[in-house]
Amino acid sequence: MLLPKKYSGSLISYFSNKVKQQGGINLAQGLPGFSPPEQLVTELKKSFPQSIHQYAPGYGIDELRQYAANELNSSNITKDNILITNGGTEAISLLYLYLYKQHNKDLKVLSISPVYETYSQLPNIYNNDFVEFFAEPDFSIDLNKLENTIEKNNINLFFLASPANPLGKIYDKNLILNILQICNKNNVTIVFDIVYKHLFKDEPPFYPFDALSNKVFFADSFSKQFSITGWRLGYLVAHKSILSDIAAIHDYTGLSSPHPLQIALGSFVTKYPTVAKHYMKDLRQKITSNISMAEKSLNKAGYKCYPADAGFFVWAKIPEPETDGFDFAVNLYEKSKVAVIPGEHFGRNWKNFIRINIAHPTELLEKALELITKS
Repeated sequence: MLLPKKYSGSLISYFSNKVKQQGGINLAQGLPGFSPPEQLVTELKKSFPQSIHQYAPGYGIDELRQYAANELNSSNITKDNILITNGGTEAISLLYLYLYKQHNKDLKVLSISPVYETYSQLPNIYNNDFVEFFAEPDFSIDLNKLENTIEKNNINLFFLASPANPLGKIYDKNLILNILQICNKNNVTIVFDIVYKHLFKDEPPFYPFDALSNKVFFADSFSKQFSITGWRLGYLVAHKSILSDIAAIHDYTGLSSPHPLQIALGSFVTKYPTVAKHYMKDLRQKITSNISMAEKSLNKAGYKCYPADAGFFVWAKIPEPETDGFDFAVNLYEKSKVAVIPGEHFGRNWKNFIRINIAHPTELLEKALELITKS
């Protein structure tokens, strides 16, 4: 088969669009294949007859901001630290724009490889330096190596996702506090991406919310926890002293997140807090079961999976003698109509890896795994 030239845009979009246009099973995009809570859908239907078809408040509605603050469960964070955004991606992008201006357009960015696309592509868009930090073979972090890399490259912005995407790794409390200390010592701004915080297998992740400052930020989303990625509702957590400056940028870019969707979600979490908690618990159980099933199936078929702690994904080395994840993913889709993401999308050292989204009903995932392992 004649393989296509390497796609210059997002490989997530490339392989997801194949399914949207030609059919199949989409294990490429980070969307949950589960239905949202019934009560949330009901609140959405109720929201449309109301007179809320114009702009929402720029900071977001109070109900959502308060819910977000309550979820984080820190005396250091109130709704006045919360800015509702168009998904977690906009939260990160807004912050990037703010820091870009603060550093006179000279951001030097670092993240741990494999790297989620937003962390590397924002520096690419703004012509800033990006450094891909490589962990040890077991994906542990050598703190001396990390600090030396920060110093050598004059890093001033660090993106850290925990749970990580695509790796599914949760970084422990001691490591995060040590990384925070290194960043403080070297005057580095750190952004914690916490969008998968509810989707852990064993123990919940640790986040240093008490360290919130003009150098420490958190980006989150409601999308993953309620299976509503298409609603594009996320939020940024920032110190009160600078949140207004970031909100001013939001006024000239996104302006506000969709008002009816904010109203529906705000009404749901206010009226049905117990349903919301049970939904997240049930989703966590499904994710845990699916991760185990996928790792067992793939390892048996000759893949080598990194054991995921959390999140939507399994990170797997493709079976030998295969060496090119892009060609592998293209062939897989052509043969089986199952879309996955080549590892090279997340860094230059991951050409022989793929990322698989396991956040789907068991029957669908079983079918997809059968097709993958037999191709």
